[in-house]
Amino acid sequence: MKILYLHQYFNTNENSGGTRSYEFSNELTKAGHEVVVITGKKIDQSSINNEKLKILSTNTEYSNKMGFLRRVLAFFHYIFFSIILSLKVKDIDVVFATSTPITIGVPGYIISKLKKAKFIFEVRDVWPDVPIELGFINNKALIYLLKKYELFIYKHADYIIALSKGMKRNILSKGDFKNKLSVITNLANLEMYNNIEINKEKIKENYGLKNKFVCIHPGTMGFVNGLDFILDTANLTKENKKIHYLLIGSGKEKDKLKTRVKKENLNNVTIANPLPKKDIIKVIKASDLGLMVVRNEFKILEENSANKFFDFLAAGLPILINYEGWQKETLENNEAGFSTLTPKEMAGKIVILKDNRNLRENMAKKSKSIAEKYSKQTACNKLLNIIENKI
Repeated sequence: MKILYLHQYFNTNENSGGTRSYEFSNELTKAGHEVVVITGKKIDQSSINNEKLKILSTNTEYSNKMGFLRRVLAFFHYIFFSIILSLKVKDIDVVFATSTPITIGVPGYIISKLKKAKFIFEVRDVWPDVPIELGFINNKALIYLLKKYELFIYKHADYIIALSKGMKRNILSKGDFKNKLSVITNLANLEMYNNIEINKEKIKENYGLKNKFVCIHPGTMGFVNGLDFILDTANLTKENKKIHYLLIGSGKEKDKLKTRVKKENLNNVTIANPLPKKDIIKVIKASDLGLMVVRNEFKILEENSANKFFDFLAAGLPILINYEGWQKETLENNEAGFSTLTPKEMAGKIVILKDNRNLRENMAKKSKSIAEKYSKQTACNKLLNIIENKI
């Protein structure tokens, strides 16, 4: 089959950010399918060592630092030019559109009709529910239209993929889609992590963290991520000179976080620039503990399926999160981590893990064991089954 893969924020291992779509695309070609990706990013085709994977770009400028209006314009730019580019692609059998943004459903639906192809819609975040609950969207007329649009996409998709059980429940609460809805969580790329040899202490030294107990948080630094929680935790442990917090990434809140670190003299916090996937995995593997936080006053964020959770599993790190939901159950049922709902709780667990090597090593083994359940091959096999047998 020829699969048109629509992902506005598509990344390869040469980029920072999640590479789920890249992994899926490569595995689909290994199974004999041809994949054409339309992304908003500028991706060098020569960096793709795969003859069956072609990358087309709408060259859509986008940044997390953009204001609301510029983001909306970027979404519409991608919609228009992805449809134009798709007209040049012949014999499409399947259109696979992955959110966010939810506007990806527009070109997905239109192109599938133009090409008489099957339409798969992947839900990475439950929109518009998330921005509504967070207070980003308040206009009642706009909320009504967005919910109608969401339902339209679900109804007209031949198949829907959700990234967590919570997302699946949310979608089913809006209609009877159970016969065309499956969960494929994000994936733990064990192959990549297992094949990379590192010098743990040398990597730590590169950040000035020799002999430190490193608690890492890689990824976006935005409002939703709530990284002030980690700075609050750091404040509570700053007398313990061995514990250090390493935040790697970019986003709208980054400058604000750096200002706070300087103002409060948080010498136990380092905020660093994002790294390509091939490099960030080395830093994750060299760290001692993985941290995942959100603004936990918003319950809907518990349904997330963030890449870093699966990276931590693949690296064999103990994990601390600051919310409940399926990830809490996974970690605590398997003794691979803890849910800590306050900075005081998180600080206490960090000190315990730093001081108890046996506990830390046991949790690391359990974390690695969980990764097998969420392996790249498991996720890709589920997708192949949907494409080849369910649509």
